Amino acid sequence: MQDFQAEKEWHEGKFYIDSGHWTSHPLFASRERHWLQNEVQKIRFYGYLYRYIKKKPYRNNATVLMSPIGNGDDLHYLEGIFNVVHGIDISSIALSNCPNTIIKKEGDILHSGYEDESFDIVICSLFLHHVHETGFEPFIKEFSRLLRKGGTLAILEPSAMYPFSWITALAQKVMGNVSGKVEGERPISPLKVTNILKVIGFKRILTRGLTFNHVRFPCAIQSPVPSSILLTCLIIHSDFLVLLIYLQIVSGGSVRSHKNGKNF
Repeated sequence: MQDFQAEKEWHEGKFYIDSGHWTSHPLFASRERHWLQNEVQKIRFYGYLYRYIKKKPYRNNATVLMSPIGNGDDLHYLEGIFNVVHGIDISSIALSNCPNTIIKKEGDILHSGYEDESFDIVICSLFLHHVHETGFEPFIKEFSRLLRKGGTLAILEPSAMYPFSWITALAQKVMGNVSGKVEGERPISPLKVTNILKVIGFKRILTRGLTFNHVRFPCAIQSPVPSSILLTCLIIHSDFLVLLIYLQIVSGGSVRSHKNGKNF
C-alpha cells in the first residue's frame, strides 16, 4: 500500500537545498535553479491549458478542482479560467498555506466525497509520480467520475523518457536520497498514462513536452534551452491542449484528454 503518512511528513521536512549534504552546495543546487525549472514548466503547462479551453463554454466560469492542491501556489496561473476553485490534499500543513479564496478539503483523493460530475476542470499536478505503488488507474477513474461532460483533465508529470532522470536515479542509488524525495517517487511513462486514459474512456488524449531543463542545471543553461530541441514523434490525434500526442524526451510533460466529451 502507498505510504501516505510519508507524503504528509514530506511537508514537514527540510528543503533539500538546506540539507547540508555536499550535493546541496551552490555548485550543484540553488533556489534559483530549482524555482526556475519548476516555474518554467508550470507557466507552459497552464498556458497550454488556457489555450486549450479558450473556446470551451466554461472558460472564465469554470468550477475547478486542484487535486492535490498543495499550498495553492498555482492559483494565480488560473486567472481568466475559473469561477470557483476547490482543492483537496492530505496535508493539513499544505492546506493551511492555501489562499483563502480556495474551497479546501483535507482528505484522500480516492475518498474525496465530491458528487459525480462536479467539475469542469480537474488539475492533477506533480502527483501521479508519487503513487506508483497504488497505481494511476484508481486516481484517473476518480477524476473521470468528478468531471462533467466536456470537462478537461490536465496532468503535469516528470517523464521517464527524460535522459537526465536516468542519471539521477543511478546517483540516488549511490548517494542516497539527497533530494528529499518520498520513497517510491519516480518519473512516469507517458505511454502508460495514455493507455490507462484510453481504457477508462477518455478521448482526445494529448501529451506535450514542457521543458528539457532540470533543477540541477545552472540557470544560465536552463533558460535558453527550448522544448523544440526535444525528440518528438507524433503518435495520435488527441490530448491536453494541442490535440496531438507526442512522445518527447522531457523532464516535465502535460497530458490532456477527453472521455465522452471529457478532456484530459
